[in-house]
Amino acid sequence: MRIRKSLLLLALLSCIQQVNAQYTEYRYTKRNHSTDEGYLIASRQSRYLSAGVGVNAHTYFGDLTPNGQYLRNALKVTRPGVSAFMMYNLKPIIFFTGELSYGRITGDDFNGEPAKTSIRKYTRNLHFRNDLAGLSLRANVNIFRDPFEFFKRRDFNLYFFSGISIFYSNPKAMVPETGPDGQIFENAGEWVALRPLGTEGQNHPDYGNKYSAVQLGIPFGGGLRFRLGYKTDIMIEGSLHYILSDYIDDICTNYVDLGIFEDELAKALSDRSQEEIAVLKGEMRDWQLIEDSTTEYIYESVYDGRTYSVFEGFGHTDALRSGDRNDLIGTLSIKISYIFTN
Repeated sequence: MRIRKSLLLLALLSCIQQVNAQYTEYRYTKRNHSTDEGYLIASRQSRYLSAGVGVNAHTYFGDLTPNGQYLRNALKVTRPGVSAFMMYNLKPIIFFTGELSYGRITGDDFNGEPAKTSIRKYTRNLHFRNDLAGLSLRANVNIFRDPFEFFKRRDFNLYFFSGISIFYSNPKAMVPETGPDGQIFENAGEWVALRPLGTEGQNHPDYGNKYSAVQLGIPFGGGLRFRLGYKTDIMIEGSLHYILSDYIDDICTNYVDLGIFEDELAKALSDRSQEEIAVLKGEMRDWQLIEDSTTEYIYESVYDGRTYSVFEGFGHTDALRSGDRNDLIGTLSIKISYIFTN
């Protein structure tokens, strides 16, 4: 009997709540939709502007990612970032986003286990980091249609997006203690910009100009939006950023004749296969494994006439330095937004 009474009471309270909600909506509609001024207010509340900030975690997928260990490497190279954004809600299922972001990506051939991934990448021994600052414009589509006015939006929604981005790219590498001919670098351990050095010969007429520091990309992904309050939301987003260039890590084509470089540092950072230490980790490389996987290659440069001793497939003309696929950036974001309207 008590259970029946309790269930009856709960059902009665639920009915009262629904009736009250419907009456409240009726009063609002009558007040704000029955006049021109009210309709303009309602329209403004359906097409609203919001803004917010976010914290990001960026990871790099590209030429320096160990073969077959994408997830494991992603955890090693994840770096933080921040963003600020504005959103315009056009329709119940469509909104647009403009976002400014800043974050770091990094990659290192030494992260992989050569026996399980790629001895070639282990031998290559390249690395980089890049602090990216950019602007992206996105179109977003809600999976669930939101009600007309912003304050009636769902407590939860799922959305997908795509767009275009432009950003400043400046890949850097750490200077080793010595160069290929044993010369000592006074700035060993410092990070230097790679683009001005032209590590794939870009400073020489035979190989064209430097790649641009301004790059384009296509971001795409999805997110979850949770309503926190009357005008505040929290969003969790996951995205991939397809880069319309293969130079975000300064690696794109082939090695060049080392005699092309007038700068000894550029020569050292072009081919790092003969360094005994992986400088980012500060660890000795397995030299026996490297010697078992390749052989010595000696050539006389057609540019400076000097003789260079390198590994077969590294540090000489037509040797492949990179793959032919563009790079990706993965991003996980947590954002909070505030709606600016009456």
